[in-house]
Amino acid sequence: RLPLPDSVSQPELVPDPAFHDNPTHLRLLEDLAADLVAGERAVLLIGNQGTGKNKLADRLLQLLGAEREYVQLHRDTTVASLTLAPSLEGGVLA
Repeated sequence: RLPLPDSVSQPELVPDPAFHDNPTHLRLLEDLAADLVAGERAVLLIGNQGTGKNKLADRLLQLLGAEREYVQLHRDTTVASLTLAPSLEGGVLA
């Protein structure tokens, strides 16, 4: 059984993608669902640009009724940039 969110605080963040089933994407969705059932709390999809990573994530979230938080990673991304919340103090980023 898939872990479903207790509640959705921002339903507008639940994706509604135009998704066309194909055997490869359905198999990947089944694998992602199995990971979630096994207790995984996060997934990282890696692949070339335009291969459908966002479509898969959006479809899975749609099926789960879960909100999407978008994070763009690039070669300069660091752990600190993902875990620290910047603040503005006196007009300067702290």
